Amino acid sequence: RKTVVVLGTGWAAHAFIKLASTYDLRIVVVSPVNHFVFTPMLASAAVGTVEYRSMTEPIRVTNPYIDNFVEGRAIGVDVEESTIKRDDSMGAGTVIELSYDYLVCAVGTASRSSIVPGAKEHCFNLKTSQDSKRLRTAIGEALEYASRPDVQDLEERKRRVRIAVVGGGPTGVELSGELMDFFAQVCSLNDGAYQHLRDDVSVMLIHGGSDLLPAMDVDLRERALEALYNQGVEVRLNTRLQEVGRDYIKICEKGSDDVEFIPVGLTVWAAGNAPVPFVKELLSQLPESAAGSAGRIHVDRWLRCPTRSQDTFGSIMVLGDVACYETESKYETEPEPLPQTAQVAGQQGAFAARMLNRGYDMRQTPPRLPELTSSEASSLLRVWLVTRGLEEAPGFNFLSLGLLAYIGKEEALNQVMVGNVPIFNYSGKIAFALWRSVYLAKQASSRNQALIAFDWARTQSFGRDITRL
Repeated sequence: RKTVVVLGTGWAAHAFIKLASTYDLRIVVVSPVNHFVFTPMLASAAVGTVEYRSMTEPIRVTNPYIDNFVEGRAIGVDVEESTIKRDDSMGAGTVIELSYDYLVCAVGTASRSSIVPGAKEHCFNLKTSQDSKRLRTAIGEALEYASRPDVQDLEERKRRVRIAVVGGGPTGVELSGELMDFFAQVCSLNDGAYQHLRDDVSVMLIHGGSDLLPAMDVDLRERALEALYNQGVEVRLNTRLQEVGRDYIKICEKGSDDVEFIPVGLTVWAAGNAPVPFVKELLSQLPESAAGSAGRIHVDRWLRCPTRSQDTFGSIMVLGDVACYETESKYETEPEPLPQTAQVAGQQGAFAARMLNRGYDMRQTPPRLPELTSSEASSLLRVWLVTRGLEEAPGFNFLSLGLLAYIGKEEALNQVMVGNVPIFNYSGKIAFALWRSVYLAKQASSRNQALIAFDWARTQSFGRDITRL
């Protein structure tokens, strides 16, 4: 069996691991976390609408037959020797070297907060379950601090429970909606635990563009802006974040030099991605043609990255947010890379697993089934592939199924499409029902589906848990 080292446990890696044939392949997974997390619901977990463990799945459960899971972070690679180095996240400080026949690089991305002074040090992120947990704890601490009897200053109390969200994409919009739902519950005049803070809590959404959710159609963008305004979110469009401090932010409108100082209690970064250190290390050993936009790695139609030596070509596949896979767009004259979304990553992971399961020779272009020797018998899989005309591997084609976004008050936006063909756009309560149905269906397992459904029912009946453990 050929050894496949998979780096990461995100959407692309999870899809690959789930479908990879351990009968034909020896699968070794390397990641600093031992689970997959359903990232579109991190905003919900940050306010207690659902619990963290309800939307995670241990990688050893995803595919119990993988040869090994190695907890740690990939810190180095030797492309010519086909080895990677991994550090020890358990604290022992040891470095382990692993050899591979195929390397599946699906390490994801990091937050791009370092481009703004102070953002890396003072902003919360929302990329992992731990990020969501830290944010939830910080929100609880802010509410308790503002409730202290010695905090009499009105401006200080309002500052402490003012949350700034940076980024008007799906993560920023959904978090803003979830926060307003949370505050509406816990500050309710009926039975809210923090009803005395009802006039103090606030959410500010800062976006550098002229429209929220720029990937969606215009009517849905306008509906998102209207819904957030109606809920009380202060939306600042065409606004740049200049600086982040422990208890303040500085912003300015595009085209203006006037900097506005705003006291805040928490700042959440949801405004873009940056490459992780391993990707930079890998790029240093690849030809210049491998460097794509925003630190991503160029891949061909079979998700292979270029290498300096023909001997190593086809041994490295790059998936998910790291991959710069360019496609023709009907709106652009130049090819543009696929978006960094869970939908793209999941389809790429499944595609890569099918190619390796079928035994294609990845060194050829296009990858082909290897020639049989006179002593080898044709397997049923090979007969099936040949019968269907799949001696050569087809290239990857992304099938977009649309976009979803939650906007608060049990309303959502749905842009349903198949490929580039729009089917329908919905907003409101019906869209919310579809949003929940899709998110429930896309959970990693039936266990997760049951837990998420229970969390939703619990929140609807009893509200969100505000306990800080």
